[in-house]
Amino acid sequence: MKPALTRRTIKAPLHWTELPMGEWLAAEIQERLNLWCPQLFGYHLLKLGALSSELSCRCSSIRHQSALAVEGERLSLCGELGALPIRDGAIDVCLLAHALDYCADPHQVLREVDRVLTNDGWVIISGFNPHSLVGLGRWIPSLRQRQPWHARMFAPARIRDWLELLGFEMVQCELFGFSSFSGNSRIHWWRENLGRDYVPYLASVYVLAARKRTVPLTLEPQRAWRRKPIIVPGMARI
Repeated sequence: MKPALTRRTIKAPLHWTELPMGEWLAAEIQERLNLWCPQLFGYHLLKLGALSSELSCRCSSIRHQSALAVEGERLSLCGELGALPIRDGAIDVCLLAHALDYCADPHQVLREVDRVLTNDGWVIISGFNPHSLVGLGRWIPSLRQRQPWHARMFAPARIRDWLELLGFEMVQCELFGFSSFSGNSRIHWWRENLGRDYVPYLASVYVLAARKRTVPLTLEPQRAWRRKPIIVPGMARI
């Protein structure tokens, strides 16, 4: 298993059109967001990464929605994902559309997400699955510097382990896209249906939603009956 931290330079795409079949991929992720966003409530929604900024969360009742990335066109804030300029516990929902695939330290990014999220806040993450057809392209030297094989690609099970260590509870996870995402590949409905039914773990893309669970560490207050003495003087008389 490759380490999460890397020192190599990773060029993140600024638009979905920079990815092979990027418009189809954005539409599939948007379809999941349209189903999940009505369940999200709060005051502030933060989109992390340039790709996340191009997705819509209008189906959510959260009105204040902003985007943050190092560079991009539809941004409200400019900054590093590993050092968010936001105070603790200020965000209700964080959206990371393939943001972990193009960051050098995904652990630090998730720690920052955990810091800025409120109790019971939500995080939605999408990414490429390395155990799939698109993941096989990383073993071809001529494709390693091209999109999407330039991405780091962490397995959804590994992302789930990281989130559970931070105290998140997995609520939803969907896998789709049984394609190599090469320029001449096509998405066929029969291949998608067969993949979902028999080999879902070989899907090229995953979208998951997790919720932050905070357990208070304060001691349970003593009950009133425990503070009362069992034997009171003067109860028994001879």
